[in-house]
Amino acid sequence: MDVTSVDFVADAHEAAVLRIADMLRHPDDLTNKLPLARKKVAMERASIEAQLKTVMEAQLDGTQKGIDALRFCRGETAKVRAALTHMDSLCGESSNVIKNFAHIKRMSRTHQNFVATKAMVEQFQLINQQLARIQTFLEEDSAKTVGPAENLVFVHYQLQMLSKFRDATLARSRGCSTDVVNTLSIMFKKLESLEYKFENYLWILSKVTVELVRSGYSSTVVRLVKIIEAEERADEVSAMQEELGSSGALGSGSVSGSNHSLGRSESRRPVNDRSRSNNVKGYRIKFFDVLRESIQEEMRLMYDANCRDPPAMLKAADGIVDTLIVVSDDVKPLFPKRYNIFLFFVLEYHRAIYEMVNKLTEGDMDPATILQVIKWVRDYYASMSARLDVSEDMLEPRLLDGREEELTLEYIKLVRSKLSEWLSNILQSETLDFLERNDPPEMDGNGQYLLTGSVIVFQMFNQQLDVVATSSRGQLLHDVVMECCNTLEAFQAAWIKILDSEFAKFTAKSADLSEGLVEYIMALANDSLRSSEFSETISIRLEGMTEESIRQTVTSRVRAAMDGFMRITKRCQQILVDIVMSDIQPALAYLYCPQWYEQDVMRLIVGTFEDYGADFQSHLSDYVYGKLMTELLDRFLIAHVEAFKNKNAKFKIPAAPERMRSDLDLVTAFFAATKNAKRARASFDVIEKIIGLIEANPRMVFLDFYALWKAFPDVPLEFIERVLGKRDDLEKAQLREIMESCRAKAKEERQENVPPSLFSKISMK
Repeated sequence: MDVTSVDFVADAHEAAVLRIADMLRHPDDLTNKLPLARKKVAMERASIEAQLKTVMEAQLDGTQKGIDALRFCRGETAKVRAALTHMDSLCGESSNVIKNFAHIKRMSRTHQNFVATKAMVEQFQLINQQLARIQTFLEEDSAKTVGPAENLVFVHYQLQMLSKFRDATLARSRGCSTDVVNTLSIMFKKLESLEYKFENYLWILSKVTVELVRSGYSSTVVRLVKIIEAEERADEVSAMQEELGSSGALGSGSVSGSNHSLGRSESRRPVNDRSRSNNVKGYRIKFFDVLRESIQEEMRLMYDANCRDPPAMLKAADGIVDTLIVVSDDVKPLFPKRYNIFLFFVLEYHRAIYEMVNKLTEGDMDPATILQVIKWVRDYYASMSARLDVSEDMLEPRLLDGREEELTLEYIKLVRSKLSEWLSNILQSETLDFLERNDPPEMDGNGQYLLTGSVIVFQMFNQQLDVVATSSRGQLLHDVVMECCNTLEAFQAAWIKILDSEFAKFTAKSADLSEGLVEYIMALANDSLRSSEFSETISIRLEGMTEESIRQTVTSRVRAAMDGFMRITKRCQQILVDIVMSDIQPALAYLYCPQWYEQDVMRLIVGTFEDYGADFQSHLSDYVYGKLMTELLDRFLIAHVEAFKNKNAKFKIPAAPERMRSDLDLVTAFFAATKNAKRARASFDVIEKIIGLIEANPRMVFLDFYALWKAFPDVPLEFIERVLGKRDDLEKAQLREIMESCRAKAKEERQENVPPSLFSKISMK
């Protein structure tokens, strides 16, 4: 038994056992369900047997019909074989049955030759007229390259017919003399010339296929395709007949056939087709070659016209996607599907673009061009996908050969180099003016001193942002901003170094220090403040330009650069204050000394303040001026407080306090005029309290000390002692008693975590 049968029976037995087990799950089922189960199984069996019987009868009927059909075919085949045998015998015996068969055969051939000769002569008589007509139509169509070309198919058909006539004529003349062959060749020269012109015109039309469709001449493209298809079919037929001829099929047919079959064979002139096969035209291949050459020529002309202007070249190349849309929507339906015309255009244009981009990137490119190329490639792939549904994987080879990262790094390198070069040039120009100070700084319309370097630096910054923003909102933009911020930090460091160097010369009273330092420091302060405002503007701009992932990093870095400019502004303020304080330092040393009683020292100090203040107010921005005067007030307060402990100071009571108040009113009036009057007076409250301590009754000094100490808990007791020690009305014993009570009170009400006041900045040396 077959193994398959055994498996089938075993499977059936197993299935039956499982079904019975499912039907009789409990012992009681043998009593309750067994009769019903037998009845049900019997009914199912009867139904299945009936179905099998019906199917088997249908199969047997079909088999019987097949056998009957085969038997009938066998009989018919025998009849056909007998008829063919009879026909063969009749053909073989015909020459014996028919009288004068050989003569009749020669007469038939002679008649056929006369008919063929007559047709050939008539064709020769008409050929010049036909060629002239064809040439007229061809010239009429070719006069306008992008036109309807209504005679195109007619001209092709006529040339094809004349070409067949020529091939047949030349084939029959193979056994003739050389003179005959040469004469025939001369006669067909004009035909060959017209064929050459027609083919040239055909390939010219092929080159402008897309332009024809754009101009509304789709019918011309249809005619072009029809001609290519007709030539392809002719090539296929010729190739097939050549293959049959080479195997001897045609030759054997001509020999064994009858008279009539020979005549028909000659009238069809198979020799014509065999002669064409020796020169297969291959119009379809030539058509694609011409298209390829036209695309390459188009891209070459585009490159040559814009090789010195890469942005214009890339802009011109944007039109390729529009061309491909025309191909997809309008050209593709005019061609058979097997041509894959759209895919051909896509790949050929892509390969031409690949060559163009490679040529562009082989030479030296400036940073802007690198970015434009990277962006253009990215947009090209996006447009091909979105507008033409052509994926990036289909477009081979890959543009830039995957060198986007390399070009990005090269761009960053060029940006770094350019920024460094520009910064060096700006610093060289700006610092030369700052150091030599041959002329005063430039002023704006409000009379404020300014430098020009920051404007140029931020123009560079914005130019880089403008360029890179067109290509990237992500990592590349981040890298460019980082490089620009590095340049700003280098710019800031250079100015801080120059500023400190010039101030060191001023402090050392160097002989090579040029005049005008104050004016140029004011200009630098204003310029740095303006740079800070520029930085804020760029930070706001970047918030709208950058991707979320880098926004925080970029804006934080720009704000750090903004803080750097504010540090320069603050440093300028400090140096200006230092210069002012340096000028009044000799006068401060005379305060409360014998000279103070003889001269109006405070008037000299305030006069100096007024001179500098007038210049500051005229040539500094309001913000810098306000900050500078605040710092000058703070520094003067510290110097004023320290002046109370001048080495030669002596407080004559009651003359000294009165003069002190006069000086206080004078200096308070100056600062009240430059700042908020209430705030200025509040700042001098410490001087008022010290004067009160100096003029207090020896027995009431404790109260004035407490008022001073309550307002300034960090006032050193040593300072109190030294100030009181300069009063000419206190004995040493009284001073000791006063200081003991002051120390006791300070110890009793000592405060923790006292905020520092100006007393924390006073030196007690």
